[in-house]
Amino acid sequence: MGAMRRTRILVGTGVLIALLAAVAVACGGGDGEKAAAVPSPGATGTPGDTAAATPTATPSAVEQQLNGMVLQLSDLPAGFTQAQESFSTNQDVAGDGEGAAETLAQLTEWGRILGHGVVFSADASSGSGLFLVDSTVSLYQSDGGAASSFADAVNTARATDWQATMGQATDVQAEEVPPLDVADEMLWLRIHGTALVGEPASEQPFIQDVVLLRVGRVRGSVSTISGASDAALQVEQMVRAQAANMASGLQ
Repeated sequence: MGAMRRTRILVGTGVLIALLAAVAVACGGGDGEKAAAVPSPGATGTPGDTAAATPTATPSAVEQQLNGMVLQLSDLPAGFTQAQESFSTNQDVAGDGEGAAETLAQLTEWGRILGHGVVFSADASSGSGLFLVDSTVSLYQSDGGAASSFADAVNTARATDWQATMGQATDVQAEEVPPLDVADEMLWLRIHGTALVGEPASEQPFIQDVVLLRVGRVRGSVSTISGASDAALQVEQMVRAQAANMASGLQ
């Protein structure tokens, strides 16, 4: 039974990560969605793996600061491992396509310094009902810059056609959940839908909770995908943990 459950989660991960990416773009981005991947602390490579043989650069003070502001493995339910980690400069976020110069100018105007994100995935031992957890933060030079970035992300999220954005999902609906009193500003969206998950693939319901929050001059987000409505309390606990991490990182 455990092996079957793990297979279902792994097969569906590509779809679920695509949903996370769609939400990151729709919610205004800017927190690391275009960053180059950085191997997680527990990652291993083969003896001939070039990446594994390359010495790891010493993290900067800002990188260390951001590292402590995202969710930590200890903040998650049992049965999760870190799947991805990334840092993003303003240039990373702006990219080099159409509108890149405008995006870079906007990020510079807001005073964005650097962003960081981590993705955690559930393994066979997790009974939480959660499949994936994505946590991001970005640091700004002032509270005002972070607030402007947050407002832009909220406006984008509220104006998004979620059904069109999540092309691989069907019956998509979004609702706002009352924010928690743990940050200076917060938006909590709960997105319901169905997606093809499993092998053989079958339509299954999913719930994606997307929480945007600002604490001082840090903008952050927590996004989770679950198959159970009773994961809401666990999502709330993680949001509270990240808000506390963000506040602590500014002290």
